Amino acid sequence: MKKTTLNILIIGGGVAGMAAAQTFADQDVAIHLVEKESVLGGHAAMWACMATDTCQNCGACLSIEMADQVQKQENVISHLDTIVEAINKKDQGYEVILEDKETFSVEKIIMATGFSPFNPVQINSFHYDEYKNVITTADLNTILQEETLSGYFNGKPDPKIAFIQCVGSRNRELGKDYCSQVCCKISMRHAGKLTHLYPESDITLFHMDLQVIGKEIRSLFNTLSKNIALVQGVPAEILEDNQTKMLNIVVEDKETLSRVSRAFDLIVLSVGMQPSPTLETTAGILDLKSNSWGFFNTDQAALSRDVVIAGCANGPKDILTSKQEGRIAAAKIMDDLGLNEKKELNIAVFGEGIQADRTARIISSKGYHTYLFGPGTDPENDRRIISISGTAGSFSLYYESKNKKQYLTCAAIIAAVEPEQSLNRLDSLTNPSLSLDAFSQMVEETPDTCPDTSIIMLDYFGPEFKYSARLALKTAVKVKALGKNISIIMNKMLVHGAMGQRIYDTARQQGVNFFRFEACEDLKLEDSGNGFLIKLKEATLPSIELNLNCDCLVLPPNLTPAAGFKDTAALLRQSLDREGFLQSANIRHRLTRSPRKGIFFAGTCHDETDKDDLNNEINEILSEFATESFDLPAVETGVEINQEMCAQCLTCIRICPHSAIVMNQKNRPQIVADSCFSCHLCVSNCPAYAIESKTLANDQIAQKVEKNKMVILACERSSALAAGRLTLPDNITLIPIPCACRISSDVILKALLNGASKVIVAGCHEDNCRSLEGSNIADASVRKVLSIPGMDAAKVAWEPIAANETRKLENIISKA
Repeated sequence: MKKTTLNILIIGGGVAGMAAAQTFADQDVAIHLVEKESVLGGHAAMWACMATDTCQNCGACLSIEMADQVQKQENVISHLDTIVEAINKKDQGYEVILEDKETFSVEKIIMATGFSPFNPVQINSFHYDEYKNVITTADLNTILQEETLSGYFNGKPDPKIAFIQCVGSRNRELGKDYCSQVCCKISMRHAGKLTHLYPESDITLFHMDLQVIGKEIRSLFNTLSKNIALVQGVPAEILEDNQTKMLNIVVEDKETLSRVSRAFDLIVLSVGMQPSPTLETTAGILDLKSNSWGFFNTDQAALSRDVVIAGCANGPKDILTSKQEGRIAAAKIMDDLGLNEKKELNIAVFGEGIQADRTARIISSKGYHTYLFGPGTDPENDRRIISISGTAGSFSLYYESKNKKQYLTCAAIIAAVEPEQSLNRLDSLTNPSLSLDAFSQMVEETPDTCPDTSIIMLDYFGPEFKYSARLALKTAVKVKALGKNISIIMNKMLVHGAMGQRIYDTARQQGVNFFRFEACEDLKLEDSGNGFLIKLKEATLPSIELNLNCDCLVLPPNLTPAAGFKDTAALLRQSLDREGFLQSANIRHRLTRSPRKGIFFAGTCHDETDKDDLNNEINEILSEFATESFDLPAVETGVEINQEMCAQCLTCIRICPHSAIVMNQKNRPQIVADSCFSCHLCVSNCPAYAIESKTLANDQIAQKVEKNKMVILACERSSALAAGRLTLPDNITLIPIPCACRISSDVILKALLNGASKVIVAGCHEDNCRSLEGSNIADASVRKVLSIPGMDAAKVAWEPIAANETRKLENIISKA
């Protein structure tokens, strides 16, 4: 290890702790990473892959790859299978004593102690500890990983499955009046996985308010709602039939309004997150004060200046957000210790509106030379980007300003353009409605003009955005404080964030009326004098039509991808997501990065964000600036262009998913090392065979093949990691490759000619590949070989295998 001068303690080896450790990778510090389990990875490492035909963006596989990388990191000292027993404050830093009595000193501490799943034994009526087929989402992850789900269905091809949401969260009686943030997404992905595995299954998801929040979650919800039953209302009790062992839930029949019993083969309790016992213990050792929930995500909590909280210790969150917080925590410590060397960097921000302004302003306040392209909120700023060339550290922006065309060289580019925002309208009405933003502004600035009776209508035009849901709640509370009447009509209420549930509860306590509808057909809206009449079949009283009158009808804005998003994506050489927003949903690069190094995204152009989210995104990007080298050092990519063989067809420039190949001053293609991800796509696709791999040339791969053995060409970020936890049989030769896109049809044929009994190409699931199309390219290569007349179909196969699908790989091998 390098000589070090400073020591950092990270408590917790889950996603947040590992992300923090990786952020220190190039710093002259020693990282003491303490993990109570025998392996790194945390809960995420125990979660199953949710991929169906494509990746579902859960991020669980990332924990396996991160653990592998951290274990190889030179400045990390891993203390596994132990806990911190004592921490003593010294004049300079802290003395740390572990359970095994090992002692060392540190200057700063990151608490990334994760979470514990709620134990539903506490809810007697669910009989979790009594009925075998009542399981939790955590149990289901284990069952899916081990591929043992069929044992719960007695061979049925059409099992009946129920999910019950909010078990151990949003529960005031248990002192857990908070939303666990991720449970709805987890159950939706689980339901999607089960319908993929059992197409004839009958799945019902019982929920309080389904939290449809986040990138591409709307498209998941829209697809899923066509395939499963979504029922608002959580059952109170589960009873098992002694003879059939079917599980019974009493629900209300909407048509007859009677109570009926429904039977299920399997019931999954979607359990919430609660603080890890390690968090409570460590907080006590450090004399820190958590809030009433045991987390550190509200002002009620008290911290030390030398301790930074990250991940689920700071409140419930998903994998990608935990990773983000780990990076931000490490960057804060680096800043506190003076480890951030401020570089003279030009940063370009482009967009129009307050998000671009805020991004540029904060980046500039940190000492970077920041250039805002697009008007932002300043109509005098007319800088307009015409084209972008180059790579990270030396992007060349050709732009127009004041009718003059100019060039700017910059290290990085942040896209902070904003989506189209328009007022939802109802064609059946003549009287004008009011936008939610305008209504909120009126209540804030001219409260005396607030109407006597108002109705805010959410979800009518589709699942509501969290910004609108939160603004509706806060505004409604203010209206009640003015002594006015206000109601919110909704399909569900979003209660995101640390205080979401408490804000919702406060609104109810203050007398805000809440009405639910199940479908738009349950609402009829009419003009009534200068106001409105809403006829509503309320979800809990479907046989009664309610007549609701109001002076003011308030509608949320409609957010859609801006017309210019396609042009912006083309300018950046990036793809759009399924919904038309910037940045693909590929978890290898989110939350803020892109496949093209030096290109970042911030704000609502790429994800569902509020002000706090935007601040976190900016801080994450700043952490990248602090740790990313933009001076283009010599990096070994393992790939080089043989200029004598190059036909200058420019195929490599066109296909590089990372835009890492450019034309140099001699008009020859050149690989920019610091922007290259070493995927080897250019090697496998060069028509002239002019791009050569130093270690994975076709002949070099073929030489590793042993006669009469099965060859697995395994992506080093997915299937090779899955294989790392197996003892492979003697008849298997596993060859790690940087990406499945390295494998062309000629590589497969050479392996067969060298005597391989079978060739399996194994890589990431579709839409999970770091180089975007690696999985599709490998699949196409396999299909090309199989199309050869006389080729035995049993000799070649493509298998998508995630890093956390070890059992899947084992089963594939055993059946081959």
